[in-house]
Amino acid sequence: MRVLSAATVAALGAPVVPLVQLVLLAFPTPIALNSSNWDLDFNGITYRGAYGLGSVSEIDDSPGEIKGLQFQLSGVDSAYISLALDDAAVVQGTPVIIRTAVLDAGTYQIVDAPVEWSGKLDTMSIVEDGETCTIQVTAESSAVDLLRGAALTYSHADQQMFAPGDRAFEYVLPQANQPVVWPSKEWRPGK
Repeated sequence: MRVLSAATVAALGAPVVPLVQLVLLAFPTPIALNSSNWDLDFNGITYRGAYGLGSVSEIDDSPGEIKGLQFQLSGVDSAYISLALDDAAVVQGTPVIIRTAVLDAGTYQIVDAPVEWSGKLDTMSIVEDGETCTIQVTAESSAVDLLRGAALTYSHADQQMFAPGDRAFEYVLPQANQPVVWPSKEWRPGK
């Protein structure tokens, strides 16, 4: 359970609660954008105002499903396509963090910005019409990692990586697929 600060509770209790989405694409040179018209600073990062320049698909946290997101940047000058293509190799696996920032209604400073979604960029596509282009990137949720199984097994070799000298699994493999013979139904203890 998350505990809210007094300033956050006060901001959320105001008649009008300004909210802004913060998007951080953690490239070697990070790209930090927000859904407003002005620049905002949070945790030492300046999120540039990008209102109307792009979009982020809806975050859907339906039970039983883990969905990715799509990011789209529209109206990019065709002269900058080469910059996007040059960085296409570093797109896959780049961390993404989306926060919903609660702003103070009087000062429009960020009071709190909890993480709403995190994941990694996957693929990038570019659509060009001659004058402008649209760059679209898909991202996979970090929750997908929870579905991936561990590459470890219940074997002596894997146990030695965690606890050298522990012999708990030393005889697991020699006992595998060995028949187990139980006494017959006539056997009685103490005979």
